Amino acid sequence: DFIAEGVDQTRGWFYTLHAISCHLFGKPSFNNVIVNDMILDRNGQKMSKSRGNTVDPFDIITQYGADAVRWFLISSSPPWKPKTFDPEAISEIQRKLFNTLLNTYSFLALYANIDGFGDEVNDTKGEEAVPLEDRPDIDRWVTSLLHSTAREYLDAMDGYDPTRATRLVTHFVVEELSNWYVRRNRRRFWKDELSTDKLAAYQTLSECLLGVTKMMAPIAPFVSDALYRYLVSGWRLEDHPSVHLAPMIEPRKDFIDTDLERRMKIAQ
Repeated sequence: DFIAEGVDQTRGWFYTLHAISCHLFGKPSFNNVIVNDMILDRNGQKMSKSRGNTVDPFDIITQYGADAVRWFLISSSPPWKPKTFDPEAISEIQRKLFNTLLNTYSFLALYANIDGFGDEVNDTKGEEAVPLEDRPDIDRWVTSLLHSTAREYLDAMDGYDPTRATRLVTHFVVEELSNWYVRRNRRRFWKDELSTDKLAAYQTLSECLLGVTKMMAPIAPFVSDALYRYLVSGWRLEDHPSVHLAPMIEPRKDFIDTDLERRMKIAQ
């Protein structure tokens, strides 16, 4: 169904498989293929030892983390195009996406642990103490956007377009969840009493973070699993011990409100 290799293997591997399969069985040997093109230096030149422009991947991983490197390689451009390797771009992803995501979790954890949020949701396991229809518009909006994003994400992944998938997740985390939802709702988390409104805010933000970890897991396996484990152990949201054992988020049509998303975009 699927095969991937570097562009230098086009003749040696892809064509060989194709020729043998057609000769023996009269059909191609694979249905889908992704060819990874070359990784170039920051000036667009092919890396080579003679030029002295190679990069030690272990040094880069040590400095920025494996997940940030993986996210850069997938999100900066499609794998089948030549890729300019710029460590500064990895640093930006680390700061813009991963730090934003972890700061959003830290914001939630700070107040949720003070209020004993996990004790108030009856060991949720997917059950909602505050039904979605009873939550404020902004909660229903970000939930709708989460499931709309998940739907587009899955379409992109099913179409072998991981670059579009990662960009969808980045936009949701940075622009919608952090820069808009959290900033608009800070006072709800600051309230002294654990009211229904505050509980709805806790549930909404934790559900969004849980969905994000699942979408990030195939490309950023370490950060996503750590964050998932924090969410699960802190508030018993699911039974799965690891994000890599949990099912992928399933977009729910009944949670998606395109009119609400349109009106919020106007407000933004």
